[in-house]
Amino acid sequence: MELLRQVAFAFGNLKEIKYRVVLSAGREKPREEILIDFCDEDLFHILGLQHLTDIELPKNKKALLHNINNGTITEGYLENSEYYNKGNEDYNIKQRIEMACCLEDFLDSEHFTVSVYKCQHENWTNIEADYLIICKKTSQDEEYYIFVRQRKETETFGIVSCFPKGNKPYWGGKRYLLLKEKILSNTSIVLFKHKNYFE
Repeated sequence: MELLRQVAFAFGNLKEIKYRVVLSAGREKPREEILIDFCDEDLFHILGLQHLTDIELPKNKKALLHNINNGTITEGYLENSEYYNKGNEDYNIKQRIEMACCLEDFLDSEHFTVSVYKCQHENWTNIEADYLIICKKTSQDEEYYIFVRQRKETETFGIVSCFPKGNKPYWGGKRYLLLKEKILSNTSIVLFKHKNYFE
């Protein structure tokens, strides 16, 4: 199966899943809760397609999943962009697509920390996010950044950007992970629970 189709298939599965993350900023401070879900329009920024400025892409971000599945957008077409595979440079979209195939594995991982994201202009970024997740599938893997932001008019959060750590560090205000659970339909799977956590 073509890489882009693999991503579309994996993302289709993620649309049926939510992640609930409970955090603490320290004693005597209120807990913070993040409920991450997945919508069709998220995939455009997860793959970093906004950086492919030298090729034409449909303006309707919600239709991206459909366009991949029906063959309108293919990996071959994306390869026409000079930004598709730029080695270790910032906009290596091929690498982002490869890692997006494993997004669920990254979110499930035990190598998982969360901080309150601080916009860092020295990195020349305009990422607007509330939290930064740093994770990796195994202890030997490269770290992966996942930026999440609360959706407008809802209590859920969506992914606004994600990419391998590379040479530019991002950081934020430290938070302690109390609980991480994966919700499929009405079933909840506890992926992590701190020994001192109580509902």
